[in-house]
Amino acid sequence: MNFWTKENIQEALGSCRLYNFPENWSASGFRIWHTDLGESDVVIVRSPGETKGAVKQNILPLLDKISAIMCTNYENFKDLNLPVIEVEDVTKALFALGRYIRRFYKGTVIALTGSAGKSTTTRMIYDTVKDYGADANLNLANTLIAICWNMTTFDITKKYWVIESSIGNGYAAFPDIAVVTNLAAVHLKEGQTIEGMARGKSKIFATMLPGKTAVLNRDMECYEIFEAAAKEKNLNIVTFGKQDGVNVKIHPEEYSLELNGQTYKASQNYIPEYLLYDIAAAIAVSSIIDIPVEASLKKLENFKSLKGRGETTNLTFEGKNITLVDEAFNANPLSMSATIEAFGKNYDKNKVLFLGDMTEGGDKSAEYHLALVDIIRKAQPSKVIFCGEEMKNIFDILQNEFECHYFENINKLLPEFKNFINDNDNVFVKSSHATGLHKVVDSLKN
Repeated sequence: MNFWTKENIQEALGSCRLYNFPENWSASGFRIWHTDLGESDVVIVRSPGETKGAVKQNILPLLDKISAIMCTNYENFKDLNLPVIEVEDVTKALFALGRYIRRFYKGTVIALTGSAGKSTTTRMIYDTVKDYGADANLNLANTLIAICWNMTTFDITKKYWVIESSIGNGYAAFPDIAVVTNLAAVHLKEGQTIEGMARGKSKIFATMLPGKTAVLNRDMECYEIFEAAAKEKNLNIVTFGKQDGVNVKIHPEEYSLELNGQTYKASQNYIPEYLLYDIAAAIAVSSIIDIPVEASLKKLENFKSLKGRGETTNLTFEGKNITLVDEAFNANPLSMSATIEAFGKNYDKNKVLFLGDMTEGGDKSAEYHLALVDIIRKAQPSKVIFCGEEMKNIFDILQNEFECHYFENINKLLPEFKNFINDNDNVFVKSSHATGLHKVVDSLKN
């Protein structure tokens, strides 16, 4: 049954104007792009000069499946002969709609934030709860506005909502359980500190009620800031990590987890330590909502890493059989170190690293990059291809220790990258998205 009726929309938005609405009209949710429209959705459409919402031309082939449009100027769209919701500001309207549907939801909201592993952990938690009834934002929609429009599409009868959040924007979801995966220097602007980032991400607790639960990585930097913020809200704290005394303890060498004095094998095969942390976070959530550990681990035993976040593919490129490890969606000091280390341990030969700049590292960017030198050494690569201004310093240090190549930017690398790949190579690609090494991945796959 569709949640959104004319009455609900008017109550949520207050000063909106409705045009061409038939009797008994309803919709399943609100979308800001034409590419992900479901049946009976409302689509936000931008007026000339605006930047948020779908373009009018793009929705013309989809008019039969659109329930209504929301915009700031009815006159621009009245020719479409669709119901129209006219608002002053679509961003404020989406915030109001998200908050409104959350008032009616009586299930459990699980929100996640962190510097790395958010999308993977979100998918893992969703996989463990989906059979009980769950919705989740699994498509990188983790900004405040995206969380709100995603919530408008969620089913209020489902038992769980799982919501990934950038910074601390999960507060819009009024979480019952808030998970912090880790913390690293990423998206730092000049003058910003990692302590300031921790305080920003701890805003995920802002709308939580006393007695709800914070799930924290005990090993992460600035843990004390998150712990203090959770205690200030009188939250229960559940921890995971390698330290003694945590609720879910990781044993990386055995690929196992310890909970309530009992040890559980996560896999018989190799699991990188960073992925074991994600599994531990998911198991911590399972323990809170009384899903048996064995059942959750069963759901995760064949977990496939996501595109750009460790997805591993065996493919043929120009007649050469290679294994591609795609970590090219983004990078920060934590994820770069962890994934290079895991790649080095998982493959014993023919290791080719394509490494690009970690952008948005703030004032310590050069320091964060130089800290990778020993990580790369320990990985024992066959060759390393560096891309970006910050990677030049690492190239200068390592060029006499390994076969190394340097390119100032992705445009100079792309015409040459194929020359560094041989048959039976294991190829690892990692950089911030802005550096552009995802284009190497796209070329290898296509």
